[in-house]
Amino acid sequence: MPVVFGKGTFVSDVSFVVVVVWKSVIRDNMNYAISEDIRGLIFDFDGTIVDSMPVHFLSWREAFAKHGADFTESFCYRHAGVSLEGVVKLYNEAYGTSLNPALIVAQKDEAHQKYLFQTPVIPQIIDIINSNFGKRPMAVATGNTRKLTEPLMNHLGLQKYFRTVIYGEEVTHPKPHPESFLLAAAAIGVEPAHCEVFEDGDAGLEGARRAGMKATDIRPWLASSE
Repeated sequence: MPVVFGKGTFVSDVSFVVVVVWKSVIRDNMNYAISEDIRGLIFDFDGTIVDSMPVHFLSWREAFAKHGADFTESFCYRHAGVSLEGVVKLYNEAYGTSLNPALIVAQKDEAHQKYLFQTPVIPQIIDIINSNFGKRPMAVATGNTRKLTEPLMNHLGLQKYFRTVIYGEEVTHPKPHPESFLLAAAAIGVEPAHCEVFEDGDAGLEGARRAGMKATDIRPWLASSE
């Protein structure tokens, strides 16, 4: 089990990483048990496996600021799980702007590079991954790009745990559409009804339910450090 020191450093039982949690801390480990009828596990990445939302907010804010637009933390968290271009489109709808989604996303990706390796894992989820490795096939279904996701997964030594990773640019319909989850289930060879999805965003949870999968919201497991 990980040892958690409040808002400070924790050491996971995963040997590949020692990180600092600076946005969220994990409640007491609940020894989460996977139901016997669940044969495959699918995880969102940002905000689920890694506590990346704080660094995403910083890079979003930089990109929007280049155009004189104010991107708030509340807007960032409210749209967790939405595709990158989808976030810009929702911003345009909410504030009556006409920002170019592709341009904003490109600028966000550029800004994000300097924050990438400051991203810690979420140990509660790492425990689940560890305890099911070799027992159930696992996949990642993320709305983020390969460019930002793959280097961080490699840095944290996570790739070996997953049979496949479905990246945002590989789907036609982003979350809450079920496409990414259905592709992940097909890749690990498990029927949707026997898959459990771990998510931190409303869009992803809705997508998992539409796919006919068990949708588990990890947010109740997290306690705000504020």
